[in-house]
Amino acid sequence: MKKISVIFLLLLLSLTTLLYVNWESSTKAKLANTNESTVLATLSAKVTTTFEEHGTPISNAQIIVINSLGEIIGTELTNSDGEAKIPVTVHKDPRFPMKKMGEVTVIAVANGYNEHINFSVPINEFSDNTGSVSIPLWKIDPNRRNEPQFIHGSFHRLTVFEMLDYYAEKLRLKRQTIKEDSISPAPWGPELNSR
Repeated sequence: MKKISVIFLLLLLSLTTLLYVNWESSTKAKLANTNESTVLATLSAKVTTTFEEHGTPISNAQIIVINSLGEIIGTELTNSDGEAKIPVTVHKDPRFPMKKMGEVTVIAVANGYNEHINFSVPINEFSDNTGSVSIPLWKIDPNRRNEPQFIHGSFHRLTVFEMLDYYAEKLRLKRQTIKEDSISPAPWGPELNSR
């Protein structure tokens, strides 16, 4: 009986070792393949008022990060310093074969401000596993056109509005409550609808 138990334990140990070795080599192969085509980084976003408004940090701004496939890959609210750190995994950008870098689109919305979209934020540009974006938001002002600001995109403004609405609705964001009738539709805010 002892001999059978010992043989059984040895077989079980051999099988476990074999399964582990196969799992480990398979996992390493997948990671190696993934790491060649993807970029892992931490995106740092800083949201402030515009330079004309002294660049004051804006807390509780909603940051939305979108990859090159149009997928939302991260959201975060800014802290009291107007900053948010968001881990991202993006596809390597084939336009830069000499670098392992990617690119994302970043949207920022905050109460009392018009929305802002940056269509081209580099990720891991300096091989340091980071990305960085500074976002100035304009205060809502009934004496000027209140619409999203955007940079790094040669799009018609109505195309940008449709894109912004699509992602805001996808995240279930609420529009801000604005008491000025001339501001319609109201800019998107950071709060979520409870549907």
